[in-house]
Amino acid sequence: MMVSFAFIFHLLGFGLITTSLAAGWILERRIRTTNDWNQKLLLLSASRSIGLLSPIASLLMLITGIVNIINVFGTSPRVLFSVGWLDAKIILFAFMLVNGAVFGPILSRKRTKLIQSLAAQSAPADAEETVNIYGKNISTFYFVQSLLLLIILFLSVWGTGKHVGMM
Repeated sequence: MMVSFAFIFHLLGFGLITTSLAAGWILERRIRTTNDWNQKLLLLSASRSIGLLSPIASLLMLITGIVNIINVFGTSPRVLFSVGWLDAKIILFAFMLVNGAVFGPILSRKRTKLIQSLAAQSAPADAEETVNIYGKNISTFYFVQSLLLLIILFLSVWGTGKHVGMM
């Protein structure tokens, strides 16, 4: 069995996505349990740094995934659309990318602004309740992203064919 460099980098991208999701979820749990607003701001800055891994890992996975597909199937789109498990992976990965690029940053920015105003004691009356709602929404976001990643992993390992990076 031969393994391409693209496949190895694809696995590296998967590891980076897994790391950013796991670290983000752990930091999110810590943010929700901390009572000090300044401590929450510190954790949010760490969370933002960890979150910057996601676009890098996603781009790496996208590029290496395309190279892996070309390595195995060539450039014929007819063959590509006849492999159902691969089509499902592509659709789920696209949904995961859009979900991560749109909802994650929006929720995070809104919550950070509210927590900054709470730390400065200039927040509206219902700010704490809104921060809790954003926290629940972000936890749901991490759950959905993790579920999508697990389904993609399941399709990769137990799909009807070998992973496209292995020959």
